[in-house]
Amino acid sequence: MRIESGSTILAPDGSCYLTPLRQLLLGDTIAVKEVAFVDGMACATKFFLFKRTVLENQKIHIGLNRKPVIFGTGKVGIVAEDPNLTSGTTHRADIFHPVDWKGRPNSHRNPCLPMTQPIVLNNSTDLSRKETGWHLDKNCKYTPDVLEYLVALGSSAITAARRGVWDTLHHLCTFREEDGFLKFTLRSTSSLWPPGTRIAIVGAGQAEIISTFTRFSDKKGVTWIPITAKPVGNFTFENLNDPNGKWIYQIVQRAPPILPLGFLEKMKDGTNGKRIIKALYGGLAIGVDGKDQERSGFLGRGKIVAVKFPECLQITPSDSLATYPVNLDTSQSTYVSRLATGAFQYPITVGNFPILSGKTTTVAIAALEAAKTHPGTQHIIFVPDDFGAQSLVSRMESIQAKSNVRVRAVRLIDSTDPDEKTHLDYPILLKQFVQEVKDGKHNLEKIIVEKAKEYKEGDIIDDIFWLCNYFKQVRPQIIISKFQTIFSNATILQFLDKVATIQLDSADQIPQIDLVQTCIQFPSAKYGLIGDAVKDRPSFDCMSLPQTNLAIGWLIQKSVTQKMLPIVTSNNIYGGSINPKIVELIGHLYYKDRELHYGMSQTGTVNYLENRPDIWPNPRVLFPVKILNHGFEHSEREARQLELLEKLVKKLADPSGDHPRVPMEHIGVVCFFYRNAVMLHNAFQNSGVTYGQPEAFHGIQKEILIIWGGFGSLKDTGLTMNESTFMLTRGKQAIFILRSMEEMSNMKADRNRVNWDTLVQMVKANRGVVDAEEFIEAHNIIAV
Repeated sequence: MRIESGSTILAPDGSCYLTPLRQLLLGDTIAVKEVAFVDGMACATKFFLFKRTVLENQKIHIGLNRKPVIFGTGKVGIVAEDPNLTSGTTHRADIFHPVDWKGRPNSHRNPCLPMTQPIVLNNSTDLSRKETGWHLDKNCKYTPDVLEYLVALGSSAITAARRGVWDTLHHLCTFREEDGFLKFTLRSTSSLWPPGTRIAIVGAGQAEIISTFTRFSDKKGVTWIPITAKPVGNFTFENLNDPNGKWIYQIVQRAPPILPLGFLEKMKDGTNGKRIIKALYGGLAIGVDGKDQERSGFLGRGKIVAVKFPECLQITPSDSLATYPVNLDTSQSTYVSRLATGAFQYPITVGNFPILSGKTTTVAIAALEAAKTHPGTQHIIFVPDDFGAQSLVSRMESIQAKSNVRVRAVRLIDSTDPDEKTHLDYPILLKQFVQEVKDGKHNLEKIIVEKAKEYKEGDIIDDIFWLCNYFKQVRPQIIISKFQTIFSNATILQFLDKVATIQLDSADQIPQIDLVQTCIQFPSAKYGLIGDAVKDRPSFDCMSLPQTNLAIGWLIQKSVTQKMLPIVTSNNIYGGSINPKIVELIGHLYYKDRELHYGMSQTGTVNYLENRPDIWPNPRVLFPVKILNHGFEHSEREARQLELLEKLVKKLADPSGDHPRVPMEHIGVVCFFYRNAVMLHNAFQNSGVTYGQPEAFHGIQKEILIIWGGFGSLKDTGLTMNESTFMLTRGKQAIFILRSMEEMSNMKADRNRVNWDTLVQMVKANRGVVDAEEFIEAHNIIAV
């Protein structure tokens, strides 16, 4: 319905006047009294505007998607007019809240009305001063006010990202199902609907966006984005068959409470948490002896001058650690001893460990040893994602099964996560506990036993009641969780009252703001961070660079380069069953400035490199990485590559002569893009071959891995160190890369200035680059 310049607006006293259109803002809620048709279209000729609640002179920070994040709330706003806002800038603005229409029970709010905070800039002055100088290699002069401002801005940014609602409109879309995924197009911009966004489809269920594709314009010039989403939970596909389409909108996700100004003053002086926070933001460093120290080289506002702090004194494994089924090296033992058994004057220890160095094993043993040494205490391990939690639980169960250490542990998962993936997941342990209560094993009051018999999973009140009883009666000592899961649930926090140690596993992937909030909640705990200073940090598509620096930070790298916290460095790599030459390749690519020590042991299956001369004809050069180079035209590229890919798998699994075959179950094929994953599904479903995008290989390794590249599409973005090393460690014995060598060489380098051209040259030096067609289809192998 249109509003024309001739429309009139009713005042509270009943008078009416012409509508000042510039004063109407996106999100206004109006009550229409008269409607007329102008030029054949409905027009609101007389209406009443509800009162607005206006917050004046507020700070907003512009994200990468040019959406303003409101300082101190973490909520996203809509700019009424579209000034040329620059990502990463801070402004002052007036914010008003639309009125939520609360009519009769049978009335419905217009689904296209955005219920958010429209914003009017009262000036365009860029206020970004404090945050622009906050970089990895620069130091911001420490003051409590600057610290609190930077923390509040970072907290606002990450809260907005976690809530995940950037487009507040409801959209009407038609859907189609393809291999269990949802395909649809949307009239919006891809920056507002990034992968990872949780969406609701009215009448069908929820889904999560996994990929967006290149935008296109129709004949009318309207821009659309194709989207693929994965259904989540109970999803009714039949209800998608509506020719008129279905309403779709983004779902607000739970997020921890925001950190307000004034938090630092409320913290008790001298506590571990307050000292750690101050060290992170330019205050006194924490030395290896646990005492505060001046950082003489860090007082200038220019480039940071490296200060040579000694590393933590090495501690050899004690007799207590000998009870575990893992032989810890000195670096691992030092980290564990300082955290678990050392004196409590060590507020924090940071482990800088390379890839495949036993980080998760070290974290698990540190938690078990701390729980064993200090009975009755609690020990929290934060993990960055579900895959990290599964890996940690698996490692901890394995260690406990092979030793005499028995500690109660639980993995807390989000209530919105329908999948129970480990034996220590809270829903599974809760069912066991409720059954034990029914069986009378906990000697609880009769009323609680009766409630156990009536327990229904999913009832909110029941769930809170049993959560309280579980923690009161079971008292698990080790709690494994993602940060959001614990800090979004006040009920859980009240039972974490005896926390002695807190560890961040893969701390390079955990936001700095999460550590700050944890230090505020648990100021007296001892902290352990373990990660890799070389790895890339996680990212949110919506965040500007200043927001990312303040919210995500560089926990491990800044700790190492600025020597702000005690460091334990490991230079040991344990490849396990991975081919030693693959591990050495990774070492040369990413750790060339460190003297690494490799320790591996290959066991199990047939050594294909030594027993397949049809593939590795030269026994003196058994290099495990081969690049199958080709120069196909774009029009035939993917179809021809898939044909060669199928022939390569057949060559491995069904060789000519008496060469040993590679079972299909030992072969994996990984690709970068969803469109290629669909092609792989059609080619290899039910064959035994593991295939898909990288996430399909979490926790999975194959004897032979084939990487079906898409390097041309990655020219401008490249691959991060995390992505590259993950794929290179999915193959135990050998890796084949099917793609153009030129495209691999032209990819953008990562932040460590490593690109795949270095890998290409190393493979080429070992005569591992061959012509794809000659290698797969002919008997002669022609090296390039």
